[in-house]
Formats: sequence, C-alpha cells, structure tokens
Amino acid sequence: MPPTNAVIADTLRRYAAVLAIQGADRFKLKAYRRAAETVEALHESVGGLVTQGSDLTDLPGIGKAISQVIDEVVRTGKLARLEKTLEDLPAERTELAIYPRLDAKNVARIYKKLGIKSVDELRKALDTGTIRQEFGPRMDFHVRRGLDDRPRHLLWSIEDLAEQIENYLRKVTGVSRVSAAGSLRRKQDTVGDLNFMLAGKSASNAFRHFGHYGAVQSSEERGKDERAYKLSSGITVSLKWTAEADWGLSLLLATGSPSHLIDLAARAKEKKLNLSRASLARKKIRTSDEEAIYSALSLQFIPPELREGRGEVTAAAAGELPELVTVEDVRGDLHMHTTESDGANSIAEMAQAGQSRGYEYIAITDHSQSLKITNGLSEKRLLQHIKAIDNLNGKLRGFRILKSAEVDILEDGRLDYSNSVLKELDLTVCSIHSRFAINREQQTERIMRAMDNPYFTILGHATGRLLTRREGYEIDIERVIGQAKTNSCFFEINSSPDRLDLSDEHANMAKDAGILIAVNTDAHSIRELDFITAGINQARRAWLSKGNVLNTRSVGQLLRLFRRR
Repeated sequence: MPPTNAVIADTLRRYAAVLAIQGADRFKLKAYRRAAETVEALHESVGGLVTQGSDLTDLPGIGKAISQVIDEVVRTGKLARLEKTLEDLPAERTELAIYPRLDAKNVARIYKKLGIKSVDELRKALDTGTIRQEFGPRMDFHVRRGLDDRPRHLLWSIEDLAEQIENYLRKVTGVSRVSAAGSLRRKQDTVGDLNFMLAGKSASNAFRHFGHYGAVQSSEERGKDERAYKLSSGITVSLKWTAEADWGLSLLLATGSPSHLIDLAARAKEKKLNLSRASLARKKIRTSDEEAIYSALSLQFIPPELREGRGEVTAAAAGELPELVTVEDVRGDLHMHTTESDGANSIAEMAQAGQSRGYEYIAITDHSQSLKITNGLSEKRLLQHIKAIDNLNGKLRGFRILKSAEVDILEDGRLDYSNSVLKELDLTVCSIHSRFAINREQQTERIMRAMDNPYFTILGHATGRLLTRREGYEIDIERVIGQAKTNSCFFEINSSPDRLDLSDEHANMAKDAGILIAVNTDAHSIRELDFITAGINQARRAWLSKGNVLNTRSVGQLLRLFRRR
C-alpha cells in the first residue's frame, strides 16, 4: 500500500525542519510547508495519484522539485536526502527536527550560550525562566510555542481546513447535521483543537469514514460518542456525535466556554432546571433547538462569539445584549498601504478594490519617514502623495480616498511628521514600530504624549502583538483609554489575522468608555482587504454593535468626528 497523505505530509514537514536547521532559504522552507498542507487537505490518496502516473504539479503549491520528492516517498517509503541529512547532523540538532515551529538559528544561539545539548534541557531552561532572563520575553514566547505539543493556530489560517473537514463530513452517508463547536465556533483569534458536532444515523460509520480522511495520522476513542483524530500537521480534530432530537442542547454544551456553561447552569437552577435532556424534556423544552433552550431560561439568544462567561448571561436576562456588528455594516477601510511604501498595489488599484466591495471610502495610510525598512515617505514625498490622491479623487464619483498616513509614534511621544504636514491629512493612524522593550510606564507615557498632538486620530495596533509569534509590548490600557477619551482619539481593531489588536477584552473596555473603534485591515494588497472578516469577528467578540464602530459611518460624519483642532 502507498503511504497515506498524512505520512507524506509529515515527511515534507520534517524535511523543511531539517532544511531550517541547515539555514536554508525561507522561501524554500515555505514551499515545502505549503506542499504539506496541500497534501493533507486532499480527500484522494496522493500515493494513488503517483501510482496512476498523475501530474502532481497540477496541485496547488507543488512544483516539479517537490513533485519528485513526493514520488520518491511514495515509491520507496522514505526520502533518502532526509535520512542522509539526519545522519550527518549532531545528535542535539537531529532531535530538533521534530519541532518544526522552532527557529533553528534562535535555538542554536540558546544552545551555545547556555550549554544546552537536548530538548529536555531546553524545556528546563524555559521552565526556570532562564531563557526569558537571558534572551527576553520574545524568545521565551517563541520557544514555549515551538515546544507546545498542542499549539494554537490563527483562526484565519485554520478556517479553510475547518471548512474542508465540515464539507467532507456532510457527505458521509448517514450524517444529517454538522457544525463547528468550541473555540472554532466562538471565533476566537486562535484555535487549538478543531471540534465538530455531528448528528444522524450512525456514529460508528462517521468515525470510521473520517479515519480515511487524507491527513489523519492516528485516532483515539474518547467514549462511545466521541473520537479524536491527530492530523499530520499536529492539529487534533474532535468529532462528537449526538441524536437529532438533542442537537440544540449538545451543540450548546459543546460551544460555550467553561465559564459560560457555569453561568448558564446557575441560570437554569434559578428556573428549577438543569442542562440535561431529562430535565428539559420534563418541562417540554425542545432540546433539538439552541434558541428554544435559551428562551426557556428567559434569555435572549446569545451569539456564539459572546459565550465566554463575561456577563453575557446577565445581559441576556435583562434583554441588554447588543446587536453585533456585521461585515455588511462597514462602509470603508481606514488603514491600508500602497506601492508608495511597502504595499503591492497602487492607490488607484486599492480604490477600485474598495469600490468593488461596495465601500464608500478608503484611507491610504502609507508608512512615515522613520520606518525606512518599509520605504516610509519623507515629508516631501508625502505631500506629493497627497496631490496624487487629490487628482484621483477629482476623477471619482460617489467614492472618496481619504488622505492619511500610518505615522510612527517616536520614543519620546512625538509624531513622525511636523504639524505643518500633518494638517494636510484628513486623519492619521498613529502606531509604534520600534523600541518595544521600554517598560510599561514609559510605553504608556509615550502613547499618551502622542495623543496630546491635535493631529493624532486613531491609535493603530495598540500593543504591537503578533499572535503565535510574539507578545505585545506592555501598556497601561486603562490610562491610554482615559487619555483617548480626554483627547477625542479613536482606537482600531487591526484585522491582520496575526494581530487582531486590540484584543477583544481591550476593545470591550474602550467601547464601555464610549470610544469609537475602527475595524481596519492594514491591507498591503488587494487580497488582504478580505481580512475585514477577521476584524469583524474580533469586534463581535468585543460586544461591538454598528454604532460602536467608527467606519460604519458616512465620510461626512467621519470628517466631522476627526476635527480636533
């Protein structure tokens, strides 16, 4: 039998890890990892395709060289160059090949400085705080994630796979209903296991069928009605089966966070109920319907994004849950980049893409002069940029390009352009891109001083975090919110899937303070305008309604709000 898709994908990932240890080009590493994702997502056997003589280069992300690698794995059961490389590596490096998320160069520095020779010693240095002390919080964060046996993944990066799995399950004979559950359904910014609820005729048939899904490496029974499957990527897929008649109750219990379910159980107790089929059936409450269960508890229906145990049950009991913002409510995007700095498309192309999405306006926010790595605009170039936008606006009808810039907040709190230039802009998105390591007090004062500038409009990606890659710098968010309120400044939820900054908790705090929040994409290409979906997910988790979101307003309303001077 040819190797499974899971085995082939695992081999490609291990080879990429070894190439990383050797210092290979990052584009080559990315190619092998992308090919692994393609292989494990296929429903048909890649080994079978090779045996049939199919051209694997027809598959996305698989070129001629990688096609030959897969052919070798299928026909010989191994990859000779991988085995040879592993033989030649020192023992401590060989061990690292099974941790592809660790950056080989960074780990080599740690090994050398701390005299480490094994992953066990690396874990001990992590647990004792030595890595944080010697190399800082970013390195600590990287190593911690790299060694995690059950890592979390960006929701954005996992949604396509989740959709493929859901579609696969819907086609299984006897399966009548399928839904995402857990953190996947709550739209958390990062997701661990992929949880799905199933209903229909036969649990065993569905479990057996999914065992043949291309990416499955192994499975584990977790009781009669639940099974977990390990994919070659390291992701765990959990399938839980329920009877059709209990669909609503089972999905409700499988979706809410532990805190939400505790609050819900307390509410049920007040109603002399408990969240069980028998208890609800005695009161003739339909367990097939989530909404019927919330209604029986005298609660508004609580959207999945809010089921975190943050007061949503109390609010639902009082009829005070917000009508959450949707993508359709957004009338424009206030943060994007063009070829003038580090974007991939021109002003005109970004404007056309905005119009095609039904937007009424966009703001062009290319980087400011201090950020030379992104080709930041000097004051002279920015003024020329403004003229180009004015010229294009003169040709547009029913659409407006707002003149803006992503202006660096310098270490002393000054903005990166003079006020004489800033006054030519319609708005600014002001962000930190340097000196992340200064302490919490200094970072907070830096932002607050910047907000005193009358040309400060929106605070961009407030903490600088990169999800799964680095922690953000520390700020006193309550003081920053207070300063924004005093100075009539705004925040953004940066929709870039690895930022989603503000966090949902911080965005909720800003909303409660009465501060409007822009949901922006920070798009560096036309394609990245799609990130708006990720930002709206975050806004909904923050309890934001249409009225709380800055860019659900018309351009005239915005310009009035932006007038501080």
